[in-house]
Amino acid sequence: MILNFIDTPLDGNSWESLINSCYRMKFQDEHFTEIPAVHGGDAGIEGFTRLGRVYQCYCPEREYSDDELYGHLRNKMTKDINKLTSLKYAGRLKELGVPKIKEWHFVIPQYRDSRIISHAETKRKEVLSLKKSDPSNYDYIDDDFIVVIKQAEDFKVEISRIIRTTLTDVQLNFAIYHTTTPDWSQCDSEKANNIKRKVKAVMGDIDDSDEDYNDLVNMYINSYIKGIEILRVLRVSYSEVYEDIYMLEQSYKKQVSLKTKMNTNSSINSQLFNEILDDFQNKLEQQFKYLTLASVMELKIDLISGWLADCSMQFRGR
Repeated sequence: MILNFIDTPLDGNSWESLINSCYRMKFQDEHFTEIPAVHGGDAGIEGFTRLGRVYQCYCPEREYSDDELYGHLRNKMTKDINKLTSLKYAGRLKELGVPKIKEWHFVIPQYRDSRIISHAETKRKEVLSLKKSDPSNYDYIDDDFIVVIKQAEDFKVEISRIIRTTLTDVQLNFAIYHTTTPDWSQCDSEKANNIKRKVKAVMGDIDDSDEDYNDLVNMYINSYIKGIEILRVLRVSYSEVYEDIYMLEQSYKKQVSLKTKMNTNSSINSQLFNEILDDFQNKLEQQFKYLTLASVMELKIDLISGWLADCSMQFRGR
């Protein structure tokens, strides 16, 4: 989920600002219009499109239990639907030129209880019942009006693009994907042996039983496996972020291959390896300002582990 990647805590203001940008990006072809909550008020909605979509944002104040979260979402939805059907707000909607409303979107970070879906259906029926009983006053509501619950995941493409391309305090954090136990079956014996051989070449004349040597080998094998998984997630769900990383990684990998293969002095393997680590981290930090420092450091180790495993990074033995 995109929320798992967002490192910065979200509050009501930051969530509304982020979602306004998402709607502007996603529905620009429908002439999206944001409604500032200043002079005259926002009419109970954050914005609308010319195809009859309106939306209302809500971000919980803190982490709630599933039942507590449902209660807050239900109460907020009820309150805002009541605004939508208030004749006071209806006049303001017409004044702003909001088209006949076909969809009312309730935009929240996430929900964990299906009861909110049932509640949305109940409110939809209530709105249509009001329209049926008083069609002239509720002519701004479409006959096929629906209530739609939107989560952050529905805007993962827009959110990742906004974080990547705009000056924002929100950062993405990929380090969270390094909390589970890796599946060692993803690293075959050939890859594992490549990593062992390269680590030994960097460390020098060292015994296979050396504790530090084995710790480093295990770390790089773990990072290689986890790197495969995080890149898979990015490629499938966050393709633009993946493309950013892939382009830099492929370009830098060529330089690494040249540097290590042309080095004939095995006594400086360790120095060369550390220089590559530092330089690559600097490149990542410069290009990926939308990533947390922890993400940059994890990404560095993941990608370098891949170079050790697939022989892009070659070190001659001593």
